[in-house]
Amino acid sequence: MDPKKGNGHAKFESLKLTDCLDCVCYEVRKTARHVINYYDAALRDADLKSNQFLILVAVAYLKSPNFTKLADFVGIDQSTLARNLVTVEKQRLVSVKTGKNRREKLITLTKKGEHKIEKSFPLWKKAQGRLVGGIGAERWSEIQNELHGVVEVTKSLS
Repeated sequence: MDPKKGNGHAKFESLKLTDCLDCVCYEVRKTARHVINYYDAALRDADLKSNQFLILVAVAYLKSPNFTKLADFVGIDQSTLARNLVTVEKQRLVSVKTGKNRREKLITLTKKGEHKIEKSFPLWKKAQGRLVGGIGAERWSEIQNELHGVVEVTKSLS
């Protein structure tokens, strides 16, 4: 079935709903779901979801960031980060403590979190290699540049 044929519900005949199927948001979200599911499956043996893995890696890379720095780095708002942190904090993979300023919260990896990265990194590496291999390294580099461009445009339009 070709989703771009027809116009769906008769009530909306005056609207060209097929235009929505060319929507940047629709395509990016659909692609993201497939990619996320792929990495989630790859990390299953480490008992991690891709968003949890990325948070652990970001915390390790940034060396105990605060909420703002971590949220900016992973590209999500602080409330979404807080929801995501609950899971890894319950698993005792990270520790969230008050910083010098009482309102500042610092996120650090626990020993268990460090071990989780060591266990999950080879799984991620294999998944990354397979996906980039399928896309092609040069093409992946071009896609990354294009995605960065889309981010910059959306920031400038906000």
